[in-house]
Amino acid sequence: MSDLPLLPEQPSSSDQIRRFGPPALVAVAALLFILQNTRSVTFNILWFEFRWPLWAMLVVFMLVGAIVFWGAARRRRARHAGND
Repeated sequence: MSDLPLLPEQPSSSDQIRRFGPPALVAVAALLFILQNTRSVTFNILWFEFRWPLWAMLVVFMLVGAIVFWGAARRRRARHAGND
């Protein structure tokens, strides 16, 4: 017998498409949305008022949303891991 370690099972291409396809479509749609909204706009948040390019604010809000989603998923995984 050989002393070479066995390779782990590789995911099939359909599994990879299921895993990476939807996030890739969302990323492309977000990129198109950002590229179409390039003018500057005024934002009023509480007593702050500032003028930024709309694409920059879209990127900021998408990053905040991604961080919140990541944190919620991580918390859910930790809670389910504790139930085992």
